[in-house]
Amino acid sequence: MSTVLNCTPLTSSSLPNKPGLIGGNAPKLTLINISINQTSKLERFQALEVKASSDGAKAGTTSKSLVCESCEGNGKIVCSQCQGTGVNTEDHFNGRFKAGGLCWLCRGKKEILCGGCNGAGYAGGFMSTADE
Repeated sequence: MSTVLNCTPLTSSSLPNKPGLIGGNAPKLTLINISINQTSKLERFQALEVKASSDGAKAGTTSKSLVCESCEGNGKIVCSQCQGTGVNTEDHFNGRFKAGGLCWLCRGKKEILCGGCNGAGYAGGFMSTADE
């Protein structure tokens, strides 16, 4: 059995001036597979036209992102105690952390590690016990 694969663009395209850049639309390709059956010596022609989709994905499919939804891949969220100010608004723990001092939770950094991804930035996170 012999197989011939012929890939010929139906439209001409010129190479871009700068390497790595592709301009315009990709050419439409026609693939022709010619196979000869050895017993009957009949030729079969099969043609396949390859076209790029303009919408990118089908409407019925959903993509599940690995990026953590809580921190949007950053690994940090705004401090829940000081709301991102870095300063205590009231006394905490019987006056141990005074109002106006550094936040007891974030220590003035204004952000804390995300609890959803343990600071990794992706779903599941580092050393996570949650199975999906």
